[in-house]
Amino acid sequence: MILKDIKEIFPFANKMKVYAFVGPSGTGKSYRAQMVAGEKETHFIIDDGLLIKDNEVIAGESAKKASTKVATVKHALFYEEEEKEEIIKALKKYKPQSILILGTSDGMVQKIAENLGLPEIEETIYITDVATKQEMETARKIRVTEGKHVIPVPTFEIKKDFSRVFVRSTSNFQIKRKRAKTVYFRKINYKANI
Repeated sequence: MILKDIKEIFPFANKMKVYAFVGPSGTGKSYRAQMVAGEKETHFIIDDGLLIKDNEVIAGESAKKASTKVATVKHALFYEEEEKEEIIKALKKYKPQSILILGTSDGMVQKIAENLGLPEIEETIYITDVATKQEMETARKIRVTEGKHVIPVPTFEIKKDFSRVFVRSTSNFQIKRKRAKTVYFRKINYKANI
């Protein structure tokens, strides 16, 4: 997409900074996303088909709801016009000055930015920059052995998005979708919508 096209979609885009947070699946990117966003002073995150502002999902639907792995990837990359349009509409409404895109590779985050008509990625942060090898191995082990996935929003936000949700109270709330055994961990932010 050329700069002229970007400016037509997002007239404020020339001021928007786009950051990427990249690492292999299951290494703790989503868990650390709010921290990285805070360091970059951005309030907007794109992760797993969702547009998140601070601690609230404002657009999109989790790619984890897709029926196949191929559909999950396509959804996360915003290949379908209706998925793309919902995110673009929210971006036009909120006019973020910056945004953090999460993905498993440089190519993935670039494709997300391109598909949404965002400016080029200004800086890429890698999971190895913010997590130790042991932390990544622990996250990977939990993903592989327990099938758990984390996203950077409070459990109350996820509860609105998923049907048949099971909530168990611990020091961190945990929400499981029985079908995919997806678990979301996030300490509650006092500013979260309850």
